[in-house]
Amino acid sequence: MKVIVNLLIFIAPALALAAEHGGGHHDIEIPKTVIYQLINVVILVAGIIYFTKDGIISFFAGRKTAYLEAAQKSAFAREQAEKEFVDIKSKIANLDNTRQEQLKKAQDHADDLKKQIADEAAQVSKRIKDEAELTVKLEVARAQNELRTQLLNDSVEAARTVLTKDIGSSDQQKLQKEFINHIEVVNR
Repeated sequence: MKVIVNLLIFIAPALALAAEHGGGHHDIEIPKTVIYQLINVVILVAGIIYFTKDGIISFFAGRKTAYLEAAQKSAFAREQAEKEFVDIKSKIANLDNTRQEQLKKAQDHADDLKKQIADEAAQVSKRIKDEAELTVKLEVARAQNELRTQLLNDSVEAARTVLTKDIGSSDQQKLQKEFINHIEVVNR
């Protein structure tokens, strides 16, 4: 059927040309060469159709399959993109809704950190103050001990000087006896 339709499509221009030249009362004969050329064209077209119809059919069937697959992939990608778009819109809306809450949480966290840092600073300054007070007490005690030692050393030196100049040999013997007596008492 298709072959006949194709032949009519190819022959129609030739028939229209013949009808135009033919008029009504003059019979114009179609030259034999045109008829042979027409037959050759019909055979050529029929041969092309016969030998290439399976290839053409499979080509267009493959194209149809590829197109349908591409259309399915495109539809799936569009659905995924729409889902992602909806997800992003909901996330943005959620962010907008929770923005004040998140800002409050951040402010509370910052206040807690500020308080914690202030507490730590107070503890460190108290510890430094206590250590400084302890250091001052230790230094005062050490200085007092050094002064006592120095005072004792100076007193002994002054007493030695006075005793050497002012005490005679009789006074020395008397002091030695008293010293020996004190040592005997201590040893008992």
